[in-house]
Amino acid sequence: MTLRVGGCRVRAHPLLPVLLIAGAVSGMGERLAPSLAALALHEAGHLLLARWFRLRIDELEITPLGGLMTVTNLNTAPPLPRFLLAAAGPLANLAGIILAPFLYRRGVIPFELTGAFIHANLTLLLINLLPAMPLDGGQMLRIGLNRFFPGRETAKGMMLTSSVIGLLLCGLTLIFALQGKLVFAPAFAGLYLLYAAAVEGRHGTAKYITSLIARRQKLERQMVLPVETVAAGAEMPVRSLLGRLTPGKYHMIHVLSPDGMTRLGMIEEKAFCEAVLSRHDESLGSILTHDHTAAVEMTLTR
Repeated sequence: MTLRVGGCRVRAHPLLPVLLIAGAVSGMGERLAPSLAALALHEAGHLLLARWFRLRIDELEITPLGGLMTVTNLNTAPPLPRFLLAAAGPLANLAGIILAPFLYRRGVIPFELTGAFIHANLTLLLINLLPAMPLDGGQMLRIGLNRFFPGRETAKGMMLTSSVIGLLLCGLTLIFALQGKLVFAPAFAGLYLLYAAAVEGRHGTAKYITSLIARRQKLERQMVLPVETVAAGAEMPVRSLLGRLTPGKYHMIHVLSPDGMTRLGMIEEKAFCEAVLSRHDESLGSILTHDHTAAVEMTLTR
């Protein structure tokens, strides 16, 4: 189900209604309202800060662990606003934990819901502070690491971290089960992180196109772009090179012979972009040959 709030599309992750129905059937319905309230508070923190920094949110997907936001101009924002945007959700849950006893004393929420509301906020706070993508803790850690390490190395490290934490959470559920305790939250969170890590590695094309859009906006503002020179073997597929490019830079791609001793030619980023969209399974050598043939045919036509 998809709703539109202002200019933002809001939709629920397919697992969310499944878990809500499972919770109601298993007799945990009394915890659903506090859990949904904590989730709404978490997302409200992100949305309010996005409005404060004038970031345009196109889509918000509500998942059981929080929301996944698609922010159009996020890549062009400075690191500090992006870091604070990621931190806003956990901070909102922390505020919920602090305010819950005050609201109970004021008679806003009954006693039986106060503990459940605090527990739901604490669960979201701790899970989202895990240093794994796409959780808020992973987002904050990635922004911090990008100041000291290349973007592609940071992305690989975060994918590995997400996978390791996902496996540990699944193992924790198994340990609880061996002790006779059925605790499904760690297993669900672990499987979610493993899935997110797998998806992260398959979105190279979309991320490259997004970086081109962000780079054009940066060029319109600053009129200057940094250049990065990349040398790769002719056998390397286009898709394999995607993950090694740095967002925000203009790339000059030198194609080398199989022994790495001879420069066969250079691929301009325009030609590389066309290859990403239409021939991403081809090798750099074939792209170079194709562009050379096209240039010769154009010359003969003239």
